[in-house]
Amino acid sequence: MLNWFKKRPPTPVRVSSDTSPNGVYSGLRQMALSTIRSESEIPAASPDAPAWGVLMETGHGEVTVTLRAFGDGTTSLYLSNGGGILGGNQHEVLRSATGRLIDQANHSLAHLEPCDAFPIPAPEHTVFYVLTDAGVLTGGALQNDLGYGRHPLSTLFQAGHDVISQLRLISESGKTDA
Repeated sequence: MLNWFKKRPPTPVRVSSDTSPNGVYSGLRQMALSTIRSESEIPAASPDAPAWGVLMETGHGEVTVTLRAFGDGTTSLYLSNGGGILGGNQHEVLRSATGRLIDQANHSLAHLEPCDAFPIPAPEHTVFYVLTDAGVLTGGALQNDLGYGRHPLSTLFQAGHDVISQLRLISESGKTDA
């Protein structure tokens, strides 16, 4: 296994919506949230653009969907019921969409606040966790408010859905690296 990121030792706590076998979802989610940017793997952040990773999580009934996108193009979609899409970062279209998501996160910083707890979203809500070298920032709202442009984080939500669309198209074509 490649050591793409330096990791803090994860202590996964199974989230309430995790019905995946052996708590795989909670482990993957915790690993993503505890990633420390490696300067040799993820492009260096700057004071003007400190975000290098985004987790966008949406509650759908009893299932939580987590999009994980990092500045080096690695992107995955995790479902708390055990499903998901891993890989695809060798595709330029996905790397570009992920780059736009990271850029939008940097333009949305004024609407985010620091956090050190990472609850899953309630049904029909979306929560963003934006990773920076200084820590994790968060913000969120009702999915409908984000989707219909009624919230300051709507453009971040749309950028996340563009990544999901590209990831899904690649997955359906059978060309992911998973």
